[in-house]
Parts: sequence; C-alpha cells; structure tokens
Amino acid sequence: MDKKGIQEIKKCFKKEDCRIDRIRSCFVSEEGEVLSQFSDSFFSLEDEEMHKYCALFKQSLSGKFGRELYTLEFPLSEEETGGKQDSLYRLNESELKEEGLCENFFQKIRESYPVPGKKLLILAHGVYDVPKKGTDGITMEDASDTVYSFTLFLLCPVSLLKEGLCFDKETDSFIARSEDFVVQKPEISFLYPAFHERSGDIHALLYRAKKREEGLDTLTEELFGIPLPYGEKEQKGQFSALVQEVLKENCNFENVRTLHEELQELKEQGKEEEKEQTLSKSQLKQLLTNAGATEEGLANFSALYDESLGEHDSSFYTENLVNSSLQLKSENLQLKIKNEVSAILESKIIDGKEYLLIPVSDNLEVNGIPIRRRLELE
Repeated sequence: MDKKGIQEIKKCFKKEDCRIDRIRSCFVSEEGEVLSQFSDSFFSLEDEEMHKYCALFKQSLSGKFGRELYTLEFPLSEEETGGKQDSLYRLNESELKEEGLCENFFQKIRESYPVPGKKLLILAHGVYDVPKKGTDGITMEDASDTVYSFTLFLLCPVSLLKEGLCFDKETDSFIARSEDFVVQKPEISFLYPAFHERSGDIHALLYRAKKREEGLDTLTEELFGIPLPYGEKEQKGQFSALVQEVLKENCNFENVRTLHEELQELKEQGKEEEKEQTLSKSQLKQLLTNAGATEEGLANFSALYDESLGEHDSSFYTENLVNSSLQLKSENLQLKIKNEVSAILESKIIDGKEYLLIPVSDNLEVNGIPIRRRLELE
C-alpha cells in the first residue's frame, strides 16, 4: 500500500458516511479471559458510539511506513488450504457473520499477545465501491467497477479511570464520577486485504504497530507467517555499519553529508508521490558510489547488504535513515543544522588538524545572548 491508498481508505470512516457494515468485539481481562463479547450491524449503534468507533478506525491506519506501518506479503505456503492467509481470506469472505471463524481469530490473538492489562479486540468489516478515475485523474463518484471488501482489526488497551470530579456539560457543573473503563488508541491493527492500486490485494495486508517492543515483533509470524521488518532503531544501526564498511577510509564528513543530502532528496520525492519510499540494493549501491565508495569497498557490498537486512527485509525504509536535520555528535559536542542550509558547514585541514567551520551569522546567540562578529569590530 501507499499513502494515497491509506488516505482513500480513511475516507471510508467518515462519521457521516462510514462504510463499515458489521462489527465484532471481545473484551479481555488481564489473564486473557473473555469478559464480554459483542456482535451486531454497525448501523444499529447509537450515533455517538459510531463516531467513537470511526475515530478508532482512522487511528488504526495512522503512522509512517517503516516506523509504524508495514505492507506485509504472504508467503505462498500460507496461501494453501489451512494456511494463515487462507484463514484470513475466509474470515473476510464471511463478512464476520460466521461466529466460529471470529472466535478462533480472537482466541489466536489472546494466545499470541503477551502484554498485560485489559484490552478490547475489535473486528470490523466494510465494503467500499471504489469510484472510477478518468484519464484526467478526476474521481467520478457516481461510477464504480470495483468493490473492495475488507476486514479491519484493532487491539486497544482498556484503562481504568479512577473516582473523582468531572465536568458535566448537561448540568454545567462538576459531578462525582465513579470508576469507568475507557478504550485507548489502538496498539496494533491491520487491514486485510491490502488496498493496492485502488483494489484489494488478497496476497498482502497493511500492519500497524504503535511501538516496537521486544516480544511483540514475533506477533506477525504467529498470526500471518510473516516476519516483521526491522524497526527504525535497528535499521539505522545496520545502515551505519554498512556505510562504514563500504566507504572505509572515504567515510569522511563531505562524503557522509553527500549521502545524507541524496537520501533527503529521495525522501522528499516519496512525499510528493505519496508512496512507501524504500531503498533497493541497486539504489543504495549507487548512492554509496556517489558518496565516494571505491571498487574495492563495493566488492562485498551485495553480501554486506544481505547480511544487514537478514531475512526480515528486502530494502531499507528511507524514513528510517533520514533525520530532519544534519546532526553531528561527539563526546563533547552535539550540533544540529537544518538540511536546507547544511552546506554552510565546511571541512578544512588547518595546521595538520581537521576542523569543521561554521560561518558566524548576524543573528547568532550564545546561551540566549546575541554576539557581534569580530569583523564588525575591526
């Protein structure tokens, strides 16, 4: 999936025109026991409840690719009868009307999710008549030749609000509040099938993890038979090690800055195209070549690349590799410079030592005190 696809699906969760038609929920205790279950047509809910659910549905698709969002493709072995993709496919085809399939899925989640605390498991089914787009790119809302049937899953922590005073709008005063359980934002969620090129792709799904935690990264393998790509922290570390190994003695300030600038350009290009921006092996090899890598340094690039990503990825996520600023850090120094003006920083050898030089600007401050340039005093 890409950003455009996500934005289009989010429109299915508008309060005034929600495309969800059925919902099932399972309230689970700290010990994993079922406290309550609910199943009904979504349109039978009260308006206020529907609006709360719609907000949760939108939150379930929020985030950035490579950090919270991941497009996961099923291996062929899981698409065979009885496989994990096959089970999910049958669940979606049932439109959540087969109780046995839904209960089996909820049970699998309860067994696979080790985080303590009460939680609400939500399955929602929806149907979206995908509007046609003309050759001019304009959407024709009254014309559709594709029907996208989908299932959305959310796992939401449930917290206890303690007794106290709260403001009541109806009485315009503060009143006593008893203990209540409140549903929080989704911790994990997924959309199946993936919405790819404006139609359903039954061979893939969109997975979201609010945060990466040890012990949770195996959840996608247990549920879908798919390893979760490395997170932002891991990818940054692997990328840094790969760059150092390939550039070797050419891993200097100027070359690393060149690499950072080209990565920033790719990131901006991805924003404009609203696509999941990743670096293929050939793209990264070209970037390293532009950054001063020699033939000797690139000799083992392919093996180093495969070793860095292991079996979890086929490419690095650009979002994980590029900061919003050029950052320099040492034991005694930490410096951040906006990407658009990073060219002001210059590397020079003076009396046998390497220095990074920064021009003193008119509005430079030291601990909040504006300083005057020496040239003004001479």
